[in-house]
Amino acid sequence: MGKFHITLKTNFGEITIDGDSREEILGLLKDALSLIEDVKNLTPAEMTTPTPPLTLKKELEGIIEVAADGRPQVTIPPENFTGKDIIGILLYWKYPDGFSMGELTSLVSLSWKAVDQPYVAANIGQMKGLLLREGPRGKYIFKLSGTGRSWIETNLLPRIKGGKK
Repeated sequence: MGKFHITLKTNFGEITIDGDSREEILGLLKDALSLIEDVKNLTPAEMTTPTPPLTLKKELEGIIEVAADGRPQVTIPPENFTGKDIIGILLYWKYPDGFSMGELTSLVSLSWKAVDQPYVAANIGQMKGLLLREGPRGKYIFKLSGTGRSWIETNLLPRIKGGKK
């Protein structure tokens, strides 16, 4: 008899089961289902913490809060920001790391207003010199350049804290 192979897709990834017999597969499948239940029953404190920085830069206090899932949430009303501003402030939060286009689009929609990738891409296109694009084509990671970081610290943050648009 041939080898059996089953892949289960879960909320936390994929589980692959290989076995030589029906009985072996059924036993392993029961173990996998038990594992899935155990993961569902974990409390947030028992789960691993996400990789984004959970400590807020002092300059961003009152501007960004970190959600329970580790994602930044801008707390300033959306009318105080332009698309360029929101992208810059999110990248500043992640500095020196960055976000993919998909992550950035999701965060802009979460923190500002619902937008799609072409909108974010158009704003990124207007930020020449302020951003770096790293990685292979189609899988770029966008980061603030030194000039971008300086723009945030000398122009954007004082304007936000001063309440002017």
